[in-house]
Amino acid sequence: MRTTLRNLGATIAVAATVGGGALLGAGTAAAVDIPTVTDQYLFSTSLSNFETIRGQAPYNGQLDWSSDGCSWAPDNPFGWKFLPGCHRHDFGYRNYKKQGRFTEANRLKIDDNLYSDLKSVCGSNIACKGAAWTYYQAVRKFGG
Repeated sequence: MRTTLRNLGATIAVAATVGGGALLGAGTAAAVDIPTVTDQYLFSTSLSNFETIRGQAPYNGQLDWSSDGCSWAPDNPFGWKFLPGCHRHDFGYRNYKKQGRFTEANRLKIDDNLYSDLKSVCGSNIACKGAAWTYYQAVRKFGG
């Protein structure tokens, strides 16, 4: 009887250890596909939500959130808020390079996204759209 109780106690202890490990394992995050997250932030997230996410810097260490703003151009020319678009553009370049995905085709996609982001700031303002086009042409010629 004593041996049976000892075996039962050992069985319960093993079951509790295995079950506890399974429960703990169920609560941990699965591996994150960082290239997919990068693409989501670049191409499927609104610019305002991107800026909010950028402020939280998730996956820090796996994603590069650094930025030099709009480089040598004004961040907010004539009061137009181009800085968020430049943040996202830098995010795209830096992370595609870090992930080994910075091809000419992907560079064009990231640059085109910048142009869309900058135009989204402009509304119907033709002068602003002209400035957005100028920024786009500058990154096409000098970016990379």
